Amino acid sequence: MTGPSAPPSRFRRLQILGAWWHGPQGALVAVALAVALLFLRKPWALQTPQLYAEDGSIFLVGHETLGLQAWFTPYMGYLHLLPRAVAWFAGTFLDAGWWPACYVGAAAAGTVLVLLRFASPRFAVPGRSWLILSVGLVAQTGETVLSLTNLQWFTAFVFLQQAIFSPPAGLGQRVGDLVLVALAGLTGPFVLLFLPLLVWRVWRDRTADTWAVVAVAGLCAAVQAWFLWQSESAAPAGGAWRPGMLASALGGRLVTRPLFGFGLAIDFAAWAHAAIGGAVLAWLLFRTLRSGARTPVGVAVVAALVLTVAAAVLRCRPDRWDWDDLTFSDRYFFMPRVLVAWLIIWECGAVSRLAAWTARAACLAAVFLNARGHVQPAPPDYRWADHCDAIRRGVPAKIPTLPEGWTLDYPGRPGANP
Repeated sequence: MTGPSAPPSRFRRLQILGAWWHGPQGALVAVALAVALLFLRKPWALQTPQLYAEDGSIFLVGHETLGLQAWFTPYMGYLHLLPRAVAWFAGTFLDAGWWPACYVGAAAAGTVLVLLRFASPRFAVPGRSWLILSVGLVAQTGETVLSLTNLQWFTAFVFLQQAIFSPPAGLGQRVGDLVLVALAGLTGPFVLLFLPLLVWRVWRDRTADTWAVVAVAGLCAAVQAWFLWQSESAAPAGGAWRPGMLASALGGRLVTRPLFGFGLAIDFAAWAHAAIGGAVLAWLLFRTLRSGARTPVGVAVVAALVLTVAAAVLRCRPDRWDWDDLTFSDRYFFMPRVLVAWLIIWECGAVSRLAAWTARAACLAAVFLNARGHVQPAPPDYRWADHCDAIRRGVPAKIPTLPEGWTLDYPGRPGANP
């Protein structure tokens, strides 16, 4: 006869909790927390929806003046299918007073959808729940959050997902993959960056599904490349070549600011950003690429990091900056910053106790040192409802929108009566 079983030890309870956190339910909880953290960064965007930058001057005006032709009209040299489609929907079915809410709501829905895909069983990677949560925690100015104009910085993750996901399990997943790749591919230039990664997936797996994804992505890349080739847009001009500034900017954007917080990092000397950032990045790349447990996932993430950093450098040209405030063009470094966070999170489970505890300390420091600046101050409320009557009537107007100081120069609707 046996007695009653002993209650599980504290260690056993932690094991059970850990298994739950890394399982399907934990991944969904991580999505909910990441979404809450992202929206908490800009709560005023949901409470008082407003147009932001190109929301009005490009997408709203494009729909009003060009109609469906706007869908095929490039801006900055490439197509923006999702923002154009949202502007068309709002302009066709909703009163003008609801347009900012529609734009912000669409950006929120797109963000949630991308994060939910990370919770899919097909994203079977080490530390999945922590990786998802990091998207909501990683330091940023909030420029990419709840903004239709900047939704493309979230939809870019679709390509990384396709490079890592396990094969689709049925027709629904196959069709869903192709539709999302097409939508993301025609929304921003990121398909050009990630096409080599998708081709690598074909070379590795050689399945009909990977070939189908590459075919759709390749078609989108060809379209975007053609528009870019026809475009006269160029990288911003600047001063003389400064390799030290490039190293400082990358070290500051990818390492020192995320780990030490803006309040501390802004006072670092340029050489400190470069030295600390270079050392940490070199260590992470070495550790990730030599770890057989994370191959080929680690290779895909490292490749994505290199590709997105290279694109950010070519677009922003930090090598020509005279100074760096650690916030300029922050959206270009959002995805690379998330990927660096993933590399650090993976080190939390390293066999080496020194590496594991160093990575854990870095994660805790990043969370606590950035907590104070997580919620962004509310901008002015330009009271859209008081200004949108001109749009209802289709007459020219100058309407204040975000960011502060930006004006929507509404040209009026063709054929409208003043």
